[in-house]
Amino acid sequence: MTATTSPPSGAGTPAAADLTLLLEISREITASLDLDRVLRSVVNLSAQALTFDRAAVALYDKGVCDIRAMAGQDTVNAKDPRVLDLAARAAWVAGHGESFYLVDRADPASDAERQLVQIFGQDLEADGVRSGLYLPLRDEEGTLGILLFESGEPEFATQRQREVAAILANQTAVALRNAQLYAQVPLIDTLGALAAKKRAFMELPRRQRQAYAALAVVALAALTLIRWPLRVSGSSPVFRPASMVQVRALVPGVVERVLVREGTAVARGTPLVQLRDIETRSARIAAAAAVAASDRAAALAASRGDAAEERSQRVRGESLRQEVALLDEEIAAATVRAPSSGVVLTPRPEERTGSWLDAGDLILTVGRTDSLELEFGIDQREIGRVSVGNEVRLRVDALPQRTFSGRVISLGPLPADSADHVRFPVRALVANPDGLLRPGMAAYARVLTAPASVATRMVRAPARWARLLWWRIWS
Repeated sequence: MTATTSPPSGAGTPAAADLTLLLEISREITASLDLDRVLRSVVNLSAQALTFDRAAVALYDKGVCDIRAMAGQDTVNAKDPRVLDLAARAAWVAGHGESFYLVDRADPASDAERQLVQIFGQDLEADGVRSGLYLPLRDEEGTLGILLFESGEPEFATQRQREVAAILANQTAVALRNAQLYAQVPLIDTLGALAAKKRAFMELPRRQRQAYAALAVVALAALTLIRWPLRVSGSSPVFRPASMVQVRALVPGVVERVLVREGTAVARGTPLVQLRDIETRSARIAAAAAVAASDRAAALAASRGDAAEERSQRVRGESLRQEVALLDEEIAAATVRAPSSGVVLTPRPEERTGSWLDAGDLILTVGRTDSLELEFGIDQREIGRVSVGNEVRLRVDALPQRTFSGRVISLGPLPADSADHVRFPVRALVANPDGLLRPGMAAYARVLTAPASVATRMVRAPARWARLLWWRIWS
C-alpha cells in the first residue's frame, strides 16, 4: 500500500496540520472500545501522516507478535508468509525494547540496523523493504504491541513524521490498554448490547415505540395469564386388565370338557369347564332310590302299628336325603362357572381336557377388558403435582392417530424399582369399549395436572434448583 500525507483542509503551518491530524486520529481511536476496530482505525488513519507501502499493528505477548490489523485490509491472513515475516520482525523489535528506524537496508547506519539486516535481510529483500519504522506500544505495565511502517524507498519518513508517528503510538497504547480493560469487565458485552438496543429503541418514532410497548404488554399478559394443564410424562406405561379372577376347581376330578376358548366373552355364571361326574351321579341315583325305599318301609311299618320300625326308617331316610343333597352339590361343583363377567385370558385352555385336577387347582383366568388399568411411573420431582382424578391422555404404537383418555385411580406410596431415577407407580383406569386396547401394549402417557402459565413452566425448574442450592448452602 502507498499512502501520501495530505494535511487537513483549513490547516495553516505544518505543525498546526499535524496537531489537527493527531486530534482527528485521537477522536477516532478513542470513539470505540472494540479492540479490533481500534487497531484497524490506527493503521488506516496513519496514511494521513506518513507515506509507506505497508503498515500494521501487532499485539505482543510472551515474545510472540500477532498481526491483528494491516492498512487497506479488512482481514489478516495469519498464514501468509509475508505476514509471518512481518510478525517475526515485529517480535524482534519488541524484544529490542525501543523505537527503531531502519534508514536504508542497503546501507545500515547503526549496530542495531546492521543486526536487523543480518537477521532478516533475505526477508526484507524478498518483501521489497528498504526502510522501516517500528514503534513499540508501551505503558507502565509493559509492552502491549508494535506499530510498524515499511517502505520500498530508503529513508521514507522525515523527522517530523517520525515525531507524529511516536505520538500516534502513545495514543494507540492508551486506547489499546483501555480496550483490553473494557473487554475484561464482567457482562460488559451484554450491558453494552442492551445499552445499544435501548438507544436504538428511543430513536424510533413515538407511535412505533408505543406499538412495540403494547405488543410487549400483550406478550407478557399471555405468558402470565393464559393457563392450561401442565402435562407430566409417565415412564414405562403398561396395560393390564381392570380386574382378573382366577377360576379354580372346587372338587377333584378329571376335566371332561372345556367349554370356552381364549378371548371368549363370558357372563357371570357361564359354564367354563365340565369335570367328569359319572360316579357321583351314579351314587346320587342309588342314594335317591334308597331314600324312596326307606320312605316305603316307614309307611308300611306305620300301617302295621310298628312305631319303632317306623321311627328307624324315618331316621334312615333323613340321613339318605342329606347324602343326596351333598351329592347334588358335588355334581353342581363339577360344572365350573365364571365367577364374574369378563374375557377368558388363559392361552389355549382346551388343552386341559383329560387332565386331573385337585380341589383348588387353577383352571383359567377371567378378566375385564372393557376397561383397562394403565400403570406407569412418575418422577419424584413431579409426583407432588399428580392426584387421584387427574385426566390421563395416552397413545399406543398400534393406533398413533388416536388419543385415549382415562383417570388416575391410585398413587403408589412406595417407589418402583429403578436404576436411574426414583419413580412412583401411578395407576389409571382407561375405558376400552371398542376393545382396541389390549393388555401388554406399550403406551405413551401424560397426566394433565393443575393449570400453569408459560412463565411458570419456564421458571419452575430453575427455581427448584435455586431453592435446593440455597437450602444446601444455608441450612
